[in-house]
Amino acid sequence: MTPASLARARWAIIAPFLVMGLLIGAWVPHVPLIKERLAVGPGMFGLALLSIAGGAVLAMPTAGVLINRFGSAVMTRVTGIVFCAAFLAAVLAPSLAAFVIGGALMGMCIGSMDVSMNAHAIAIEKALRRPVLSMLHGVYSVGCVFGAFLGGYLIETLGSRNQAFIMVALCLAIHLGAARFFLPGSVDKGLSGSHFAWPTRATIVLGLLCYLALMIEGSVIDWAAILMREKFLVEAGIAAMCFATCQGGMALSRFTGDWLRLRVGAVPMVFASGLLTALGTALGLLAPSPALAILAFTFAGIGIGNIAPVMIAGGGRLEPTAPGRGIAAVTTLGYMGFLSGPPLIGFVAQVTSLNDALFLTVIAALIIAVFARAVKAADTY
Repeated sequence: MTPASLARARWAIIAPFLVMGLLIGAWVPHVPLIKERLAVGPGMFGLALLSIAGGAVLAMPTAGVLINRFGSAVMTRVTGIVFCAAFLAAVLAPSLAAFVIGGALMGMCIGSMDVSMNAHAIAIEKALRRPVLSMLHGVYSVGCVFGAFLGGYLIETLGSRNQAFIMVALCLAIHLGAARFFLPGSVDKGLSGSHFAWPTRATIVLGLLCYLALMIEGSVIDWAAILMREKFLVEAGIAAMCFATCQGGMALSRFTGDWLRLRVGAVPMVFASGLLTALGTALGLLAPSPALAILAFTFAGIGIGNIAPVMIAGGGRLEPTAPGRGIAAVTTLGYMGFLSGPPLIGFVAQVTSLNDALFLTVIAALIIAVFARAVKAADTY
């Protein structure tokens, strides 16, 4: 491949990360409207929403197999297109059964696209011999925020159906415009003679650490604002600032993460990130005022932002003959942490308090710091 084609691929891979963020952000304002349209109770609708998570978890390991067979470029291109269609299927579902089917399909697209675009980003990292993955996850974070604001505005002004079609048209244009500049499918196609094999022990260890990292992310997203409101009796808008500044800290760290990994290495970076996450979260939980708690959770966001991207990069390099399989193992376990972390915190809070329960995230961050050497493979090019 030529330097010019590699440079184009580096910029093109931004598109699927942006598209996924835009669509997930645009999905958020649809959720209460879908619940009202289907006229179901919160319990039943909550179970229906699990179809999205279930589809994602089921699809991730299969995506690793398909990447080995067809290459990450083909998989990223196809899953991005199908994700747009699945988004419409879920948003426009006329019945609860149709919503469950559409939600499962959308979840499968999210899971398989997540693995595929990360695998292709790692192929680009190898060709460039420098990291790009943290920046791409930062683009995803920005896409989520922008998608939520734009999606909400379009629903208010043009209605939910028009919003869905406009967002899909926008995302398809971005995705298809960039997809032709991906690296050739041959860069990671058929590296392993077997399309299916169990992940290695090292990959599973890294996946378990990613489980803890995304458990922290999911728990802070779901519980931080509730903690602020219960502990300090603040207005909902002030409570939400805790989540917003934490997300802002994550985005900031991801846009600087590649530069930092290139200069200090993955292991010191994850070690320091784990300690900063633990310190920021602990100070947030012990803070005597809302302002100090918000500031502390901002630093926690800066700490946690780069951990999962570096672990995903490590997963792709631990299995050089099947990078898609390594990424699938790490992301599947990580996503399970994102899903199971908030309920675990809720269960512990039921018998203690929410403030005490969230100290589990501090312990998780310290475990990540202790086992930071597991990400050493992320620096292999």
